[in-house]
Amino acid sequence: MVDIIFAFTCVSLICGIVLYFHLKEYDRQRELLCEQNEKLKRYDASRSVFLTTVSHEIKNPLNAINLHARDTFELMDELPIDSDAVKNNQQTIEKMVLRIDRILDDLKDTVAIEQGRLSLSLAPVLLAKLIREVSETYFGRYNTSGNRLVLDLDETLPPISADHARITQVIINLLSNAVQHTQDGVITISLFQGEEEQVVSVADTGEGMQEKIRREVFKGYVSENEEYWRHGIGLYVSHQIIESHDGTIHIESKLGEGTAVTFALPDRR
Repeated sequence: MVDIIFAFTCVSLICGIVLYFHLKEYDRQRELLCEQNEKLKRYDASRSVFLTTVSHEIKNPLNAINLHARDTFELMDELPIDSDAVKNNQQTIEKMVLRIDRILDDLKDTVAIEQGRLSLSLAPVLLAKLIREVSETYFGRYNTSGNRLVLDLDETLPPISADHARITQVIINLLSNAVQHTQDGVITISLFQGEEEQVVSVADTGEGMQEKIRREVFKGYVSENEEYWRHGIGLYVSHQIIESHDGTIHIESKLGEGTAVTFALPDRR
């Protein structure tokens, strides 16, 4: 009888311990499931806002293309033809096409980033030359907001090992953001030597951004705020490109006072 009672007690104790750990694991799994459900809800909401915002961002230039194309047709029916007005319309259409193309490139790159397919083709690059050529070409053709471009570049810096096309993409993204969010202001691009890296800064005197947006703007699909997506797609891609070069990038911004994005690339040759 004693053996039976002892065995029963041991079995009950073991069953109790097993049940306790099962219940504890069940509670842990339930908490994890609740967390995952909350994340899925946030991502679903972010996706909805993202799709709506991107559709809006693409629709605006499409409307501008339609308007200026129609105006060009009307101008062609008038004699004498106002060639300056036609030229201005064509420049605006070209600017809007480039804007749509950049949005689509950024979206394509976000997919490549998430799938780990962002590749680099490294070669010697003179940053001063690249920045001057890209910024003057882009700014000269697509600045319609009365801004002034200032280049403060150390032309003596040697070439570094980088992907020319990707760094060009970063400069265009940063300059495009500056132009888009600045009216009758100053946009300054600087290049200087750091300790063991070359540092590029794109600063504007534009509208700036909220502190919450500034903190999240490099993080990818994390926000349900439309302002985030308006600022953040190109910045997210630029952040990934710079990090893939083993570089660093950070942003300083104050609402109503402007934004400065600074990145540093290792001084490798």
